[in-house]
Amino acid sequence: MPVDPALVRARISDVRLSVNELRRLTSRPFSELDVDQRYSMRYNLIALVESLVSLCTHLCMEAYGKTPTSYREAIKCVAERLTLSCVKDLQALVGFRNLLIHRYWTVDDERVYREILDDFKCVEEFLYAVEEAFTR
Repeated sequence: MPVDPALVRARISDVRLSVNELRRLTSRPFSELDVDQRYSMRYNLIALVESLVSLCTHLCMEAYGKTPTSYREAIKCVAERLTLSCVKDLQALVGFRNLLIHRYWTVDDERVYREILDDFKCVEEFLYAVEEAFTR
């Protein structure tokens, strides 16, 4: 099956929606966030990574003929072929997602907030490269 441009655009849109919501949430000081907003940060980080990995898995399989065996491998498969220098940053998001999913009782919401403030430059760079390569 070939790359599905509609799926690519949909996943890019999903990632951007999560990024925009995370930026909105972190536009306020951490101390002003209520518990629902803190959980929303967690959820949106998970949703961002899930959409990113779904996109990467599709591209890895359909564009490059590889079947990734992990989330990190899916991201690496695509990011390296697009010659992005921030592969490790994208893979670190997977690790952060895993912390949120599997060890939620140890999550420090202030750390989540700080991680979000570090910005999503690499994510945006990745999305731009994917758009250029697969939706034009």
